Amino acid sequence: MNKLPFVSMFSQRAMGLSINGNDLVITTVCRKLVKYTHETFKIKDFILKDTTQLNPSIIQREKFVEEIILSLPRELAIVREIDYPHSNLKELREALGYQLDSFIPFKNEDVYFDIHPVSQARHETKVLIVAVKKPELDNILLKLQALEITPSRVIISPFAFLPILEEKKGTVVLASKNTSNYSYNLFENSHLVISSIAKTEVELTNQIKTKPPDEILLINFNNGFLSNEYKIPFQLLDEYSESYGAGLYGLSNYPCNLSLVKFHKKRLNTQITSMCFFIGLLMLFAFLIPYIQKINNLALLKTVNTQIKSIKKDVSTVEKIHERITALDETITHVNNIREKYTPRLDVILELAKVLPNDAWAKAVTIAGNSFELEGDAVSSTNLIPTLESSPLFSGVGLSSPVTKTQSGREKFRIRGTIEKH
Repeated sequence: MNKLPFVSMFSQRAMGLSINGNDLVITTVCRKLVKYTHETFKIKDFILKDTTQLNPSIIQREKFVEEIILSLPRELAIVREIDYPHSNLKELREALGYQLDSFIPFKNEDVYFDIHPVSQARHETKVLIVAVKKPELDNILLKLQALEITPSRVIISPFAFLPILEEKKGTVVLASKNTSNYSYNLFENSHLVISSIAKTEVELTNQIKTKPPDEILLINFNNGFLSNEYKIPFQLLDEYSESYGAGLYGLSNYPCNLSLVKFHKKRLNTQITSMCFFIGLLMLFAFLIPYIQKINNLALLKTVNTQIKSIKKDVSTVEKIHERITALDETITHVNNIREKYTPRLDVILELAKVLPNDAWAKAVTIAGNSFELEGDAVSSTNLIPTLESSPLFSGVGLSSPVTKTQSGREKFRIRGTIEKH
């Protein structure tokens, strides 16, 4: 019965992988109609073992060709929130390929990275940059290859819980106790908005108290994490929740495009393909006779068109050339009008990244019309104004508020200037 093409139409599978301490947790999720089932398998000390100690025979399973989602621990990832003054995320991905070290302390050749929009408007988008060092991820992928497992996508743990939180409304905090730190993830209406690392449990508790959520999900905690005075409902999740969520992530095609590494596109099920082929044959026979009549009519029409084209060939060629010239003239005029009035915001950001010294960090850039305001901190902010003035793209640069000192001794600045039109 399993060989029939109609059977798998109502049955889907996906595999979720997660790293819990040094162990690898594998969960296979199966959906038949509206019923979900899952099986979980754990490989102890997966991270500590050499590839020669990992053999595919330790996993008793058939060849898996559906989606395989690998969820990495949050502590392995670098997550940075930025404000991007544009709504075109494709342009931002391309720009980060050259300027990633302007936002995180690593170059793009040192990490795997992707972006996730937190909020998106017409002229401004909040984006999370998610990156993982290549050696750390490559080591895990090499061990999985020894098990003959190739993930189709790689995400981080907060995204693995998105399908589990899909039905929850309001604010939910997902807190995890790691080997040497704690992770804090805030969701609003099942959408990840904040993800950070806390060094101590006190720091994590303060983050939760600052903005008390409607519910807390805890991983690797006991019941005594928060005192009863806060009266926040909480739920303890087991070590298999992350891999189960990652399996659901692949099974439901969850609408989140984050993937640090994509190995291949999801393959079509061969049985469903066979079923579509048989349906296509039936449709072909149903429309075969009208199609033959249509072919005859087209042949007659083709003969007439050939005669017409032989007469109007020269006229048609001239008309097409004239239309192309007119269209190009209009396009050039339109582009010139835009260039006279507007300086692309991406050019402004790239220019700031180019001229700012290495010891200066820009935390926020606001662009309105032909003016900009830059907020950040530096070892010394005295040379920033002449540095920005030296750029042909900026003029009228000055401090919009007094310079203050941070606890670490760096100078916080807010600089305003005018964007020159080019």
